[in-house]
Amino acid sequence: MRQLKIYYTSDVHGYLFPTDYISDDTKPMGLLQAIQDYDKDGNTLVIDGGDIFQGSPFINYYQNRHDADNGIAAVMNAGGYDYITLGNHDFNYGFDFLTGNLSHLTAQVTAVNVLDKKTGEQLFPAQIKTLENGIKVGLIGAVTDYVNVWEKPEHIATIDIVPVFPAMQAEIDKLRGQVDVLIGIYHGGFERNLETGELLSETGENVGYQLLEMLDFDLLLTGHQHATIEGRYVHGTYTLQPPNMAQKYFEIKIDLADSGDVTITSEMRTPKLLNEPELLAKIQPLQNEIMAYLDAPIVTLENPVAPQSHLDLAQTSNAILALTAHVQKNATGADISIVSMNNNTLELPKNVKVRDVMRNYPFDNTLFVMRLTGVQLKHVIEKTAEYFALENDQMVINENWLVPKKEHYNYDFYYGLDYEIKVSNPVGERLVSLNYQGQAVTDDQTFTVALNNYRAVGGGEYNDYKIAEVVKDTGLTIQDLLIDYLQENPSLEFDEELHVKISK
Repeated sequence: MRQLKIYYTSDVHGYLFPTDYISDDTKPMGLLQAIQDYDKDGNTLVIDGGDIFQGSPFINYYQNRHDADNGIAAVMNAGGYDYITLGNHDFNYGFDFLTGNLSHLTAQVTAVNVLDKKTGEQLFPAQIKTLENGIKVGLIGAVTDYVNVWEKPEHIATIDIVPVFPAMQAEIDKLRGQVDVLIGIYHGGFERNLETGELLSETGENVGYQLLEMLDFDLLLTGHQHATIEGRYVHGTYTLQPPNMAQKYFEIKIDLADSGDVTITSEMRTPKLLNEPELLAKIQPLQNEIMAYLDAPIVTLENPVAPQSHLDLAQTSNAILALTAHVQKNATGADISIVSMNNNTLELPKNVKVRDVMRNYPFDNTLFVMRLTGVQLKHVIEKTAEYFALENDQMVINENWLVPKKEHYNYDFYYGLDYEIKVSNPVGERLVSLNYQGQAVTDDQTFTVALNNYRAVGGGEYNDYKIAEVVKDTGLTIQDLLIDYLQENPSLEFDEELHVKISK
């Protein structure tokens, strides 16, 4: 009997330190804490499932400065990372800059569905690792091919990201006879409920269940959905998924019997609050700089904004969302300003700092202007209306927007319109009235709309945006617009109201 041990993280999103940046409290999270728990020897692999180079205020700050000396490589190298795959957000600053970030890592990259556009060759092929005890491990990584839907074309102009399933299948056919243990590292999640097999999504964004059902992996490591999925066998393959921000990591043990049989167990662990002085000395100055930036005061408000539940907020909006709509409209002159909710609780204290803006608008999004027809506008509002459900005649949030991943950020508010949603109506028929400047919207009318880049490319299954006309990519970051506005206009007093009625 020989044994292989694995430490696995995914969707770290640049959270190195034990803080979520919403407050300056110390929490048991962050890659810097997790790696200090790793007990690595010659029969151990340390693996990450992608989305490392984008997401936290820390990493976005340094990536926007195009500073590859951002602490990520220092921490991952210190943690002994052997292999990573790429996440969809790792492409957000362009492929050339991504390769610059990767060049500082000692870890090997495997993402077999990322090809050179000119030659068609794999840029990040499958890997074989022979451990000290002689176990041969095959590792096949892949990133969700929905990068093609979300990413700016210029960021992936030199590469092709092809469908996950056939790319991984081809590599399995090559490696299965050469290795003792075969591991898939998939930056994607599950399109079906792992317990029941119930279909959750047909988009192709996540195909993890198909991989479990039809491919011959011993272990499938997943990510992307930020779900917390304890290790289990599904269709004969062991699979799991850690939550984001290095809030948890997995220690996985693989026993290889003399017969060749593979048995896998795992334990999900919480990082301890530890202190590694030498590594901290290297990267603490980076953290000090971002903390000083986040703690910079912006404005003192007469009336703080109190928190609400997501369900209440979806029906009423609040001053923070109205502010976002206002700055988007001011920057573009669009007819309609479309603002998304997010997974954080929206609130503002009396004394507003930069970190408060980041908490309320946590996305590093840019501002787009698009042209929609009346019928397209109706379709996207109907998509938003799917957020609601009725349970015992009470308004609740649709379970599909909560499991397997919380998606409050896919709920939109339409400033500049007067509209009513009736939740008891069938899905697709819930928009019962839609008016613009006092007149009913007709199908052939056209409107300019201001919205974030994620929604503009159809993110969240808002498919009408994929075929709508792009008027302008402003290149303006919505976070910066919010900060600049509050610095110049120290109040939340402006003429921007949401006219919506949500009824049972």
